[in-house]
Amino acid sequence: MVPSLQPSPDLFKTLARARVVAEEHMIGADRVGISWREETVSELLWVNAQPFVRCADFSRHEESRVGADWLWWWVDDAGECFGMLVQAKRLHYRDGRPRLDFQHGQGQQMARLFKAAEQLQVPAVYAVYFGGTEFRGMRCGEGHTNDCERCRRASVSLITALQAQLASWSSPYDAASLVFQTSTPLEDFVSPAPTEPVHDLNLDEVEPSLRDFLVQEQTGARQIARELFRIVSADRAMQFSADVADRVVTAANPVFTDLPQDRGHFSEPYFRHILRGLRTGLPDYVHDVLADQPPPPDIAGAVGGIVVVRC
Repeated sequence: MVPSLQPSPDLFKTLARARVVAEEHMIGADRVGISWREETVSELLWVNAQPFVRCADFSRHEESRVGADWLWWWVDDAGECFGMLVQAKRLHYRDGRPRLDFQHGQGQQMARLFKAAEQLQVPAVYAVYFGGTEFRGMRCGEGHTNDCERCRRASVSLITALQAQLASWSSPYDAASLVFQTSTPLEDFVSPAPTEPVHDLNLDEVEPSLRDFLVQEQTGARQIARELFRIVSADRAMQFSADVADRVVTAANPVFTDLPQDRGHFSEPYFRHILRGLRTGLPDYVHDVLADQPPPPDIAGAVGGIVVVRC
């Protein structure tokens, strides 16, 4: 089968509904002074994202040992898929000010995330839980309004670890504001609304099929990959460093094999980091885990569970 010409509006509505349930939990807990937890919000998201989601939750893991909370695989009708290794991170407050601490454990948590993402050959991503609008005290940007729709959707948002790493160089207070403005609400990744071309700095240097991917509308797993690439590409455009035209070959069974090595101010080349997750088919271990087979030791040691989203 081939993907439909437009992203599924049903998946968009389902993720929006799941986000609302998770958001209501965060708001309700904040109102009565209970500290809500990332694990609970993640569980609410996936429970309420049926029938598009299947999960395999491994035995309870020690966060100090594994690389991330969940390995997400977005899979479309054509069999293509996009993987991302996701660490959940909630917004905290100190002295009434919002803050995001990406240097938790003296930076070891982020280091494990990058190491595990390299092992699994997928991008490292943070799912940031911002809670409800009434407690944030943050603005999404110049277009912010008192009843801002984007701010409401942003209660569950994604940002790449490459961007979070740069944000971690500033204070946790500045990091919270920066990530809130540059992350993307979860449901927006599958929005049926038309999207603009990705105007990456390297656009004139990439091979034709990759250029078409960046400038043309996409569906399914390619849409997810393109939208995640968009947010890191936008950050790259703001960095004052020369681009690099050299090429690098990415992971096994990739959709794109010829990628620029430009890294800007990021810790590694961002084309490879993001697009290594876009594959022509799911890894065998995902099929095995969903068939109730035990995960391979290297997978169980890197992640707490697997989520497969039909897109």
